[in-house]
Amino acid sequence: MKQTLTEQDKLKLKSDFMLVREKGKKLTSPFAILLYRLPDGNQKLDSVKCGIICSRRFDHRAVRRNRARRLLWESFRLMKQRVTPCQMIFIPRREILNARMQDVAVQMEMMFSKARILVHSQK
Repeated sequence: MKQTLTEQDKLKLKSDFMLVREKGKKLTSPFAILLYRLPDGNQKLDSVKCGIICSRRFDHRAVRRNRARRLLWESFRLMKQRVTPCQMIFIPRREILNARMQDVAVQMEMMFSKARILVHSQK
């Protein structure tokens, strides 16, 4: 199965970001903060939607902000097939700049497990 990110995988609207920030739950790791919102009774989600917030407050250099975004997007891309449908936002922390992609992926998997949104395949 092809593991690509499409436009449907990303949160785009400000209203979606605000909804996740207001009604979502929060988890932290050394590399990022995860805000996630599971669908409630009257809302059905058919896919995982993700957004990343990385402002100038993180670092004033765009190169570093973009590296943090790339690490988070790549880790999410590799794991999105194993996550239950929900909306999530990642906010990177400065420690991510010293991390390798594998380390970020491991921390992301741990956060998903703690949030109970990771689907364990039965083989």
